[in-house]
Amino acid sequence: MNRVPSVLACAVVIVSLVAPAFAQEKRAREAKAIQAGEVTVTINERTFNALVEALFTLPQPPAFPLSQGGGTRECPSEIQLAREMGGERTSVRFRDGMVTAPVAFRGSYSAGLVGCIRFQGWADTALDLAFDPAKQALTARVEVRDVHLDKVPSMLAGGVTGLVQDALDARVNPIEILRAEQLSAELPLRKVSGAGGLRLRAREVRHEIVGAELRLHVVYEFVREG
Repeated sequence: MNRVPSVLACAVVIVSLVAPAFAQEKRAREAKAIQAGEVTVTINERTFNALVEALFTLPQPPAFPLSQGGGTRECPSEIQLAREMGGERTSVRFRDGMVTAPVAFRGSYSAGLVGCIRFQGWADTALDLAFDPAKQALTARVEVRDVHLDKVPSMLAGGVTGLVQDALDARVNPIEILRAEQLSAELPLRKVSGAGGLRLRAREVRHEIVGAELRLHVVYEFVREG
Protein backbone atom coordinates (compact mmCIF):
# COMPACT_ATOMS: atom_id res chain seq x y z
CA MET A 1 0.00 0.00 0.00
CA ASN A 2 1.40 3.36 -1.02
CA ARG A 3 1.15 5.61 1.99
CA VAL A 4 2.68 8.72 0.37
CA PRO A 5 -0.48 9.87 -1.44
CA SER A 6 -2.56 9.38 1.69
CA VAL A 7 -0.08 11.44 3.72
CA LEU A 8 -0.13 14.18 1.10
CA ALA A 9 -3.91 14.07 1.06
CA CYS A 10 -4.02 14.50 4.82
CA ALA A 11 -1.56 17.40 4.60
CA VAL A 12 -3.71 19.10 1.96
CA VAL A 13 -6.80 18.70 4.14
CA ILE A 14 -4.99 20.11 7.19
CA VAL A 15 -3.67 23.10 5.21
CA SER A 16 -7.12 23.74 3.76
CA LEU A 17 -8.58 23.82 7.26
CA VAL A 18 -5.80 25.77 8.99
CA ALA A 19 -4.98 28.34 6.28
CA PRO A 20 -8.33 30.16 6.47
CA ALA A 21 -7.94 30.40 10.24
CA PHE A 22 -4.49 31.97 9.90
CA ALA A 23 -5.77 34.31 7.21
CA GLN A 24 -8.70 35.31 9.40
CA GLU A 25 -6.35 35.95 12.35
CA LYS A 26 -4.08 38.03 10.13
CA ARG A 27 -7.03 40.08 8.88
CA ALA A 28 -8.16 40.59 12.48
CA ARG A 29 -4.72 41.90 13.43
CA GLU A 30 -4.65 44.20 10.43
CA ALA A 31 -8.16 45.44 11.20
CA LYS A 32 -7.13 46.69 14.64
CA ALA A 33 -5.92 49.96 13.10
CA ILE A 34 -8.31 51.66 10.70
CA GLN A 35 -7.55 55.05 9.17
CA ALA A 36 -10.06 57.60 10.45
CA GLY A 37 -9.12 60.80 8.62
CA GLU A 38 -7.16 63.98 9.13
CA VAL A 39 -7.72 67.06 11.26
CA THR A 40 -5.90 70.39 10.94
CA VAL A 41 -5.18 72.36 14.10
CA THR A 42 -4.10 76.00 13.76
CA ILE A 43 -2.12 77.89 16.41
CA ASN A 44 -1.05 81.48 15.79
CA GLU A 45 1.74 83.58 17.26
CA ARG A 46 -0.75 85.38 19.48
CA THR A 47 -1.55 82.16 21.35
CA PHE A 48 2.09 81.39 22.10
CA ASN A 49 2.88 84.95 23.10
CA ALA A 50 -0.14 85.13 25.41
CA LEU A 51 1.47 82.27 27.34
CA VAL A 52 4.80 84.14 27.39
CA GLU A 53 3.07 87.24 28.75
CA ALA A 54 1.40 85.13 31.45
CA LEU A 55 4.82 83.93 32.65
CA PHE A 56 5.87 87.48 33.39
CA THR A 57 2.79 88.16 35.51
CA LEU A 58 4.17 85.75 38.12
CA PRO A 59 5.81 87.25 41.25
CA GLN A 60 9.16 85.91 40.03
CA PRO A 61 9.97 84.97 36.42
CA PRO A 62 11.07 81.33 35.90
CA ALA A 63 14.66 80.63 36.97
CA PHE A 64 16.75 77.53 36.26
CA PRO A 65 19.92 76.32 38.00
CA LEU A 66 23.09 76.10 35.94
CA SER A 67 25.17 72.95 35.66
CA GLN A 68 28.35 74.74 36.78
CA GLY A 69 29.43 77.31 39.29
CA GLY A 70 28.24 75.83 42.57
CA GLY A 71 26.36 78.93 43.62
CA THR A 72 26.07 80.95 46.81
CA ARG A 73 23.54 83.36 48.24
CA GLU A 74 25.63 86.25 46.94
CA CYS A 75 26.30 84.59 43.58
CA PRO A 76 23.56 82.07 42.70
CA SER A 77 24.41 79.73 39.85
CA GLU A 78 21.23 80.22 37.84
CA ILE A 79 19.66 81.80 34.79
CA GLN A 80 16.42 83.77 35.03
CA LEU A 81 14.12 84.64 32.15
CA ALA A 82 13.67 88.36 31.52
CA ARG A 83 11.03 90.31 29.64
CA GLU A 84 13.53 92.24 27.54
CA MET A 85 17.29 92.59 27.17
CA GLY A 86 19.42 94.39 24.60
CA GLY A 87 16.33 95.59 22.72
CA GLU A 88 14.98 92.01 22.27
CA ARG A 89 11.78 90.86 23.95
CA THR A 90 11.11 87.25 24.88
CA SER A 91 8.57 86.08 22.32
CA VAL A 92 7.69 83.42 19.75
CA ARG A 93 7.97 84.12 16.04
CA PHE A 94 7.03 82.23 12.89
CA ARG A 95 9.58 83.03 10.19
CA ASP A 96 10.68 81.28 6.99
CA GLY A 97 8.96 78.02 7.86
CA MET A 98 10.51 77.90 11.33
CA VAL A 99 9.44 78.59 14.91
CA THR A 100 12.01 80.87 16.54
CA ALA A 101 12.12 82.56 19.91
CA PRO A 102 14.43 85.28 21.19
CA VAL A 103 14.76 84.60 24.93
CA ALA A 104 15.98 87.41 27.20
CA PHE A 105 17.71 86.42 30.43
CA ARG A 106 20.03 87.38 33.26
CA GLY A 107 22.11 85.16 35.46
CA SER A 108 25.30 84.54 37.39
CA TYR A 109 27.77 81.81 38.30
CA SER A 110 31.05 81.44 40.13
CA ALA A 111 34.02 81.02 37.77
CA GLY A 112 36.79 80.00 40.17
CA LEU A 113 39.66 82.50 40.18
CA VAL A 114 37.65 84.97 38.11
CA GLY A 115 34.99 85.22 40.80
CA CYS A 116 31.28 85.81 40.33
CA ILE A 117 30.32 86.28 36.70
CA ARG A 118 27.07 88.19 36.27
CA PHE A 119 25.68 88.18 32.77
CA GLN A 120 22.63 89.29 30.86
CA GLY A 121 21.50 89.27 27.26
CA TRP A 122 19.32 87.27 24.96
CA ALA A 123 19.51 83.94 23.15
CA ASP A 124 18.48 83.31 19.55
CA THR A 125 16.67 79.97 19.80
CA ALA A 126 14.72 77.70 17.45
CA LEU A 127 12.00 75.22 18.33
CA ASP A 128 12.43 71.77 16.79
CA LEU A 129 8.97 70.14 16.63
CA ALA A 130 8.52 66.36 16.75
CA PHE A 131 5.63 63.95 17.31
CA ASP A 132 6.06 61.14 19.84
CA PRO A 133 3.61 58.33 18.90
CA ALA A 134 4.21 56.42 22.14
CA LYS A 135 3.39 59.42 24.33
CA GLN A 136 0.79 60.71 21.83
CA ALA A 137 2.22 64.21 22.17
CA LEU A 138 3.67 66.88 19.94
CA THR A 139 6.80 68.25 21.60
CA ALA A 140 9.31 71.00 20.90
CA ARG A 141 12.96 71.12 21.83
CA VAL A 142 14.48 74.58 22.32
CA GLU A 143 17.89 74.81 20.64
CA VAL A 144 20.20 77.76 21.25
CA ARG A 145 21.61 79.04 17.96
CA ASP A 146 23.43 82.09 19.28
CA VAL A 147 23.78 84.07 22.51
CA HIS A 148 24.20 87.85 22.68
CA LEU A 149 25.69 88.98 25.99
CA ASP A 150 26.15 92.39 27.61
CA LYS A 151 29.27 93.30 29.62
CA VAL A 152 30.78 89.80 29.46
CA PRO A 153 34.36 89.18 28.22
CA SER A 154 34.36 87.44 24.85
CA MET A 155 36.56 84.64 26.24
CA LEU A 156 33.70 83.66 28.57
CA ALA A 157 30.85 84.01 26.07
CA GLY A 158 31.21 80.48 24.68
CA GLY A 159 30.97 78.96 28.14
CA VAL A 160 27.80 80.92 28.91
CA THR A 161 26.23 79.65 25.67
CA GLY A 162 26.79 76.07 26.77
CA LEU A 163 25.39 76.78 30.23
CA VAL A 164 22.23 78.29 28.74
CA GLN A 165 21.66 75.22 26.53
CA ASP A 166 22.31 72.87 29.45
CA ALA A 167 19.80 74.75 31.60
CA LEU A 168 17.16 74.55 28.86
CA ASP A 169 17.80 70.82 28.33
CA ALA A 170 17.56 70.05 32.04
CA ARG A 171 14.55 72.20 32.97
CA VAL A 172 12.64 73.08 29.81
CA ASN A 173 13.15 70.48 27.06
CA PRO A 174 11.06 68.93 25.75
CA ILE A 175 8.05 71.28 25.75
CA GLU A 176 4.65 69.69 25.14
CA ILE A 177 2.73 71.64 22.51
CA LEU A 178 -0.26 69.28 22.40
CA ARG A 179 -0.83 66.58 24.99
CA ALA A 180 -2.16 63.05 24.54
CA GLU A 181 -5.71 63.86 25.64
CA GLN A 182 -5.89 66.53 22.94
CA LEU A 183 -4.80 64.07 20.24
CA SER A 184 -6.94 61.07 21.10
CA ALA A 185 -10.38 60.26 22.43
CA GLU A 186 -12.10 57.23 23.90
CA LEU A 187 -15.24 56.14 22.08
CA PRO A 188 -18.04 54.65 24.23
CA LEU A 189 -18.47 51.47 22.15
CA ARG A 190 -17.26 48.82 24.59
CA LYS A 191 -20.68 47.96 26.02
CA VAL A 192 -22.35 48.04 22.62
CA SER A 193 -20.03 45.74 20.68
CA GLY A 194 -19.15 43.39 23.52
CA ALA A 195 -15.79 42.72 21.83
CA GLY A 196 -13.78 45.70 22.97
CA GLY A 197 -14.02 49.41 22.36
CA LEU A 198 -12.50 51.70 19.76
CA ARG A 199 -9.92 54.35 20.56
CA LEU A 200 -9.08 57.26 18.32
CA ARG A 201 -5.29 57.55 18.10
CA ALA A 202 -3.03 60.06 16.35
CA ARG A 203 -0.80 58.15 13.92
CA GLU A 204 1.09 61.11 12.47
CA VAL A 205 1.42 64.86 12.99
CA ARG A 206 2.86 67.05 10.24
CA HIS A 207 3.46 70.75 10.73
CA GLU A 208 3.92 73.76 8.49
CA ILE A 209 4.25 77.50 8.98
CA VAL A 210 1.84 79.59 6.93
CA GLY A 211 2.17 83.31 7.56
CA ALA A 212 1.77 83.87 11.30
CA GLU A 213 0.17 80.46 11.86
CA LEU A 214 1.45 77.05 12.84
CA ARG A 215 -0.71 74.42 11.13
CA LEU A 216 -0.69 70.90 12.54
CA HIS A 217 -2.07 68.15 10.30
CA VAL A 218 -3.08 65.27 12.56
CA VAL A 219 -3.73 61.88 10.90
CA TYR A 220 -6.00 59.70 13.04
CA GLU A 221 -6.72 56.00 13.11
CA PHE A 222 -9.16 53.82 15.05
CA VAL A 223 -7.57 51.15 17.23
CA ARG A 224 -9.65 48.25 18.54
CA GLU A 225 -9.08 47.37 22.18
CA GLY A 226 -9.80 44.14 24.00
